[in-house]
Amino acid sequence: MSGVEEHGLDLSRPSPEMRIGTPERRAAEVALRVHLSEKRLESDEFERRIEACGQASNQAELLRIFADLPAPHPEMPSSAVPPTELEEDIPPVAVAGCLALGLGLPVAIVLGWVYGTWWALAVPVAVTVAMAYIEHLRKPPRSPIESSDPQPSD
Repeated sequence: MSGVEEHGLDLSRPSPEMRIGTPERRAAEVALRVHLSEKRLESDEFERRIEACGQASNQAELLRIFADLPAPHPEMPSSAVPPTELEEDIPPVAVAGCLALGLGLPVAIVLGWVYGTWWALAVPVAVTVAMAYIEHLRKPPRSPIESSDPQPSD
């Protein structure tokens, strides 16, 4: 279990105790300026709330400034780690080939030593080469490189 799970933290939603920084304070100031321009706040109240934004250290303190105001409110970032696209760095055939060589060669060496069948060393190598060739045949051919001119000529 990871440290985050041990402490019962849910990273899928923002936490009121999450610290804020300059971007969140600026978003709050922009929202307060909207409220000032729509005459929901008077200038002295606006100044007090702007000062409170500068002193806020977490999301709860910042959102308390907007408790009696309708939207817009500042956007608070989520504490969740943004999802990343999984990149397939190693093709499956490469993994299979490594397994064939990694497991097949020691077995072939033992067989060759015990039973005198040294030709068995060729089996893992042949399987790996065959898998790589089959994968090569399965891939669609690459399209020709497009011209660097993005607009068609008339």
